Amino acid sequence: MATIIEDVLGYFPGEAHALAASSSLSAAAGYDGEDRVSALPDTLLCNILSRLPAKDAARTATLASRWRHLWRSTPLVLRDADVPRAAVARVLASHPGPFRAVTLARCRFAYHERMLAQWPRLLASKGVDDLVLVNNVSDPSADTLPLPADVFRCASLQRLFLGFWTLPDTAGLRRGADVFPLLRELSMFATTITDGDDLDYMLACSPALQTLALMFHRTPDRVHLRSKSLRCVLLWLSMVEEGVVVVDAPLLERLILFDCPAGSAEEEGQVKVKIFCAPKLRVLGYLDPRIHQLQIGDKVIKPNARATPSTMVPGVKVLALKVNLGVSKEVKMMTSFLGCFPNVERLHIESVVADDGPAGQQHPSKVWKEVCRVDCLKSHVKKVLLHQFRGDQGELDFIKFIGRSALQLQALLVVLTPEDYASPDKVNELTRKLRNHTGVPWACKYGFLLVVGPKLPSVWKWSFRKASDLAEDDPFAS
Repeated sequence: MATIIEDVLGYFPGEAHALAASSSLSAAAGYDGEDRVSALPDTLLCNILSRLPAKDAARTATLASRWRHLWRSTPLVLRDADVPRAAVARVLASHPGPFRAVTLARCRFAYHERMLAQWPRLLASKGVDDLVLVNNVSDPSADTLPLPADVFRCASLQRLFLGFWTLPDTAGLRRGADVFPLLRELSMFATTITDGDDLDYMLACSPALQTLALMFHRTPDRVHLRSKSLRCVLLWLSMVEEGVVVVDAPLLERLILFDCPAGSAEEEGQVKVKIFCAPKLRVLGYLDPRIHQLQIGDKVIKPNARATPSTMVPGVKVLALKVNLGVSKEVKMMTSFLGCFPNVERLHIESVVADDGPAGQQHPSKVWKEVCRVDCLKSHVKKVLLHQFRGDQGELDFIKFIGRSALQLQALLVVLTPEDYASPDKVNELTRKLRNHTGVPWACKYGFLLVVGPKLPSVWKWSFRKASDLAEDDPFAS
């Protein structure tokens, strides 16, 4: 768990202001002793100091009398990994603020109640732009401490990362858009939200919020997205039993559901994904027919059902699905999902194998001839990526289906599993199988098929960095 947290924090934007924990200031080789830095104007020196770890910024006070006031007038970067715990308290108390970025991720607050009460209060009174507040728990499965209410007084926050807390009952907290008026990014890792109303509160109090990430959550039971500013939502290994409902999110560009387990919802353990108002939604995935029940407006999408204008989300350009291509019901559900997104240009299919193995699979070769027409394949899809390819018959049938249907296809990438890609013999075997079993005339004129290997070194690093980076056109690309 600690490794996962480090991976996630490594891509948290607030951490980008801090140098590595092991870094330190020292003279360059061949230094002649002349003080050129002190000749710089105060504004530039303060900017430099604001990018240093707090311990090094404080040490500059010993350089010359001119430097003594600078660190106190500079918005500092403070990481508790850089300084002793006692020094954290001294810096927070002695520096007048504001702080540019503060990371408190090494303290087990269950044993330091005074710090838990004091540190957030100081940050609220002095101001902080980016805050990482992680309770360094010894048992991640144990009940977590309530998040200090003083965090909700940090009105200057622009980015907030919370880890291993329980969100307090928000009924008694101050409400309104002035609670977090500047907050743009909110990430919560293994943070308990006992009531969906508390998440509603966070959204309502953050009128500038653009990115919301819930990671390793088992609650709340529902996620209702009502926000005029939200652009990216990431649910990562988070169980939401009742479902995710995009109620009113006019600026939402991407909704990422990454390895979200099924709960105990009413219909076969499925999690409802409802989309009512998301006119700018461009990136969506991973939808999984085994886990998700898709609803567009008031219409629940059924297997092999034809889409109508009222069940279409035309803005989606990048779509990712997880499908067992050897099961007829899932194939039919997949084509129904595709019909709801008529303008998809890049399609990702992750091939999955049923838990009950081959005995539970039905090779639906005939199904591909019976499925309803998929408009996006006929007119828009330019690139298809089939991930986790193992050479199963269902996968080969899917490739044939794409070849016959996708008129605008430019590339079909078959991405092998890491284990198969590591074996040259297996790569050759799968390549021969593709050549022997998919030799059908393609509907497109210039498309090509390419066998490639996975590029992702760490699934944890991918899921947070790429999924939440709006500069990435395709967060599912490997």
